[in-house]
Amino acid sequence: MGTQKVWAEIVEWLSANAPATARTIRAPAPEALIRSFEEAAPNGWHKDLSTLYRLFDGAEPSTAGYIFPNYRPLPLKEAGKTRQILLDIWARVGEEANAVDEREKRSPLYLNLLAAHEAYSGAPASTHPKPYDQAHAEAEEAGTRVSMFISSFLPVADDGSGDFLFVDLRKGRQHGCVSEYFREEADWRPAIWPSLETLLAHTLLSLRTGQPALSFIPTVTEGRLNWGISPAR
Repeated sequence: MGTQKVWAEIVEWLSANAPATARTIRAPAPEALIRSFEEAAPNGWHKDLSTLYRLFDGAEPSTAGYIFPNYRPLPLKEAGKTRQILLDIWARVGEEANAVDEREKRSPLYLNLLAAHEAYSGAPASTHPKPYDQAHAEAEEAGTRVSMFISSFLPVADDGSGDFLFVDLRKGRQHGCVSEYFREEADWRPAIWPSLETLLAHTLLSLRTGQPALSFIPTVTEGRLNWGISPAR
């Protein structure tokens, strides 16, 4: 159907059925800002991202702004700031995790087990990556779980409690896929949608039919779109 057409139909539905939510939709992001993000992405921006932010710049921070299933689309500037905050958090967490890992590898118990393994097998023990290794995670294909937040993840929507939908901009056939980042579990599962267009199409289908999207069911109260947990979740 195309990102632009799907979005237009979502806006049409919201204007007719949830006008309070429709009013939270922001004007398109500044072209210079979009281009700065496009040019800074080592593996390129997925076309859906560029199209989306040229259509609208997220939603205003409001309880009515949860246009995606239980998530508010983020303005581009806010998306960039959120990514940096998460990277800073993970840099601190990762530094501590790597330090603990190094201490464990120098412990007598670990060294004795390593020596026993090599003596029994006759071959050196395989080495494992550090718990926090941004370069290794960035080199994995898009859609691969890495159990951390990396710079190729761009948050595009938040649920207000520290969880996000993000677009994975690493290389690979799933470049541009969308998944969830959970505050306590990171990217705990593979990609949910292969693209932003698919996320939009899934959202539109749910709005029109009431079918669950991401295990949430849409309802409208006083012109405001709400997403309730599906009983099957």
